Amino acid sequence: MDIKPLKKLALFQDLEVVPDLDKVLGQLYPALANYTELEFRSDGKRIDLITLSNDLDAVDDFLSVLGDRGTTKAELLTMTALSNFGAGSVIGMKLPVAGSVIGGEMYVRAAIPLAEVEYFLKQHGVGSEAIAQISGLAQIFEKDYTHILAADATSPPSFSVFFTTYLVPGEEERDRDRLQQALAKTGVTEDGIEKFLPLHRLLGASRPETLYFSWRIKDGKPTIGAKIDYAGVRLGLVSEMLTRIGVANQARLPIKWGTQLNVRQANYAGLVIGSHQLSGVRAYFTIPSTKH
Repeated sequence: MDIKPLKKLALFQDLEVVPDLDKVLGQLYPALANYTELEFRSDGKRIDLITLSNDLDAVDDFLSVLGDRGTTKAELLTMTALSNFGAGSVIGMKLPVAGSVIGGEMYVRAAIPLAEVEYFLKQHGVGSEAIAQISGLAQIFEKDYTHILAADATSPPSFSVFFTTYLVPGEEERDRDRLQQALAKTGVTEDGIEKFLPLHRLLGASRPETLYFSWRIKDGKPTIGAKIDYAGVRLGLVSEMLTRIGVANQARLPIKWGTQLNVRQANYAGLVIGSHQLSGVRAYFTIPSTKH
């Protein structure tokens, strides 16, 4: 991975690359040689690096980096348990490379049956309210499995659960109703949903395409709100998302990212939706993996 563009991206948000960047890139190089992604955050707290692998050696390298950064043994045990539970699947690994070095996330990208997901989460302190919410959202999305299960490097552990839905031409009304129900299930108010719908009509107009719906479980309980990610979002629409959430001063940042990374769109772009309002934007950019 060429670190020069990363340094420029960090400067756009008045961030500094992490002091252990060279070491991190060296330890994760085998995985980064196959897949490298950077995450833009509208809160400007950090830039995250994401890589994928089905190799447990790569997972161990990632856990080693987190351990060197101060992640506790208990936090690492939860992530190790998740990687073992998802063995044979693609494992996603995310950690900061600019801004705050605190944190990290691991996720299993696989169709895991709901019964297995619920079992795993119960073993790690997730309570009945969150388990019931998973079942309720599964019914809304007509799924008997999750698409992604993720764990954060926190104590106690926090988790994210993802369902997908396929946006099909001619099914716009069905998709809208499904998302309204799902957002209400996660505690988003009618006002918050109404603020989201115009952007959904804009971002969901490109069909057929997959939409990702995710929400967080913290301290064993579901949190209010959700994140909704859309695939293949051109940079002008990411800019519009930032304007709509009230940070028009950042509207040109994704365009600058595109120039630095030589891309015209984000692989995915997501809206973070709180109880009453749109509270954040995320955008994910795949970049060429090269030796640094």
